[in-house]
Amino acid sequence: MRSILAALCVLVLFPTVGLGKSLYVKDASEALLRTGPSLSNKILAVLKPGQEVSLVREEGDHYVVAMPNGTQGYVLKYLMTDQSSAEVRLQELEQKTQQRIQELETQAQEQEKEMTALREERDRLEDAKKHAESLAEKQTERVSQLQAQQGATQSQEALRWFLSGAGVLLAGILLGWIWGARGRRSRRSGLNIDRF
Repeated sequence: MRSILAALCVLVLFPTVGLGKSLYVKDASEALLRTGPSLSNKILAVLKPGQEVSLVREEGDHYVVAMPNGTQGYVLKYLMTDQSSAEVRLQELEQKTQQRIQELETQAQEQEKEMTALREERDRLEDAKKHAESLAEKQTERVSQLQAQQGATQSQEALRWFLSGAGVLLAGILLGWIWGARGRRSRRSGLNIDRF
C-alpha cells in the first residue's frame, strides 16, 4: 500500500517522471501556455516553434505540459506534435550525415592502407616468384650439365671397361699364342710339357 501511495505522490508531484513523453510546438505557430484550459486563463509563457516540453496529462482539447524549468500549464493539442521541428530534425539528419561521412572516410582511409599493404605484398611476392623462377632455371641448367657430365663419365667408363676387356682378350690371345708356340717347339724337340 505504501509503495502505491509513493508512486501516486511521485506522479502527482513529478508528472514528467511518470510520462516523460516529449511534445514539440508545431513549426508554423507559437503556443500559449496558460494556467487553465480556457482563453480567459492567465498566459504563463509563449512557446516558440519547435520548443520541447514534457507531457503531464491530457484534458479534452488541451495537454497539460511541463517546461524544463518546472512551470506547468495548458496548451492546445492541435498546436503540439510528438515530432521535433523540421529544422531540428534537419539538423539531426545533418549531424548523422556528417558522422556517417566521417565514418566512411575513415573506412576509406583504412581500406586504402590495406590496399597499399596488399600491393606491397603482391610486389614482394612477384619479386620472390621471379627469384624462384631464376633459381629454378639455374637449377635446371645445372641438372642438364650434371646429366651431360654423367653421360660422358658413363661413356668413358664403358670405354675403359671395353678397352680393359679387349686388353685382357688380347693378352690371352698373345699368351695362348706364345704358350702354343712354345708347346709346338717342345713337341718338336721331343719334350712333353705335360710331364712338367
